[in-house]
Amino acid sequence: MNFKKKWKKTVKQGIEKFGIFPSSRQLDIMAIHGLELIKWNKKFNITSITDPLEVAIKHFIDSAVLGCYVPDNIKILDIGSGGGFPGIPLKVIKPLNKVVMIDASRKKTSFLKHIIRTTNIAEINAFHGRAQDFAKKQDFKQSFDIVVSRAFTSLKKFLPIACLFLSKNGFVLAMKGSNWGKKEENIKNFQKGNFDMSIYKYTLSLGNYDRCIIKIKPLI
Repeated sequence: MNFKKKWKKTVKQGIEKFGIFPSSRQLDIMAIHGLELIKWNKKFNITSITDPLEVAIKHFIDSAVLGCYVPDNIKILDIGSGGGFPGIPLKVIKPLNKVVMIDASRKKTSFLKHIIRTTNIAEINAFHGRAQDFAKKQDFKQSFDIVVSRAFTSLKKFLPIACLFLSKNGFVLAMKGSNWGKKEENIKNFQKGNFDMSIYKYTLSLGNYDRCIIKIKPLI
């Protein structure tokens, strides 16, 4: 697939279905990211998704959807960013925000830094290490307006860690498959806890993939 035309057209059309209209520059950045992901993946196994079309749909379009639920001029933490999802596409779509990515894999963190350098995106950084360790650092603890994750781990394990990073009035956005709540977690357990929870369901129409975003705000 030609990244200069067909791939960018696929991403553009997929994102526009959600009311987000990327510029040519934004599409160029995502194309560079996508191409580098496929190149690096041949040596370093950054992602299990290798088909260019699936990369466009499952990584880039899916990550960009998060922009519908994120305001401007805030600070976002992406835990377990992997190949840069949702952190980098979200930053590209919402350029006024500051984004920090954390991943426990050194090779994946190296890839993230490579993409930041290659695309020259401002106000986005990648750090290698465990989220639990960063939560103890002064610059990270209670410092983010939104903490995001995409299929990082079960919400039961993720939420207590994510909340350590949230500033006052901050909230969590966790991206899951459509079967969330049926297989790994009991939604009622969260609804009865000290949290305000909303679930937003959507479909990636190009591949007919059903997904959901779970917004959780701790109640003070």
